[in-house]
Amino acid sequence: MIIKPPSPQQLSEYYQGYLKYLPEEDMLLTLKTATDEMESMLEQIPVNKETFSYAPGKWMLKEVIGHLCDTERILTYRALCFARNDKTELPGFDENEYVANGNFKTRAMHSIGIEYLIVREASLALFNSLDAADFDKTGTANQTKYSVRHMLYFCIVHQRHHFNIIRERYYQ
Repeated sequence: MIIKPPSPQQLSEYYQGYLKYLPEEDMLLTLKTATDEMESMLEQIPVNKETFSYAPGKWMLKEVIGHLCDTERILTYRALCFARNDKTELPGFDENEYVANGNFKTRAMHSIGIEYLIVREASLALFNSLDAADFDKTGTANQTKYSVRHMLYFCIVHQRHHFNIIRERYYQ
């Protein structure tokens, strides 16, 4: 089964800017490939960069990885709710509060990396368990209507967006 990305018209102007991170047409296969990209990135993080922050007020590298864990959990929870026709309006979340309360500063990068890979495996299991029609089911999160397809798209492009930032700003 091939699950294509949302069309540009199905995305807000903000999220259309993320299309550059997803040139592939098969998002399920891409999520698996992105997992391999993630594992490779995690293996290459030097110990001296784990607590590095590229500017005052910016997250440490290990906080970025923790943020990716938290966000993917939220996105897949939303996908699950939408796929199961749960019409509960889901709240937004404050990513800065999540990071501030995530204890990532005191955790070993290796531990956060393992958690990230486990979260991704759970995401892969969820998305691969769905029927093609499930990806067009919708719900509301943060006062905006989204589909399961959007949540899969966000999982991929969010990771790639942050990996791009890591390459450009953390490995200077």
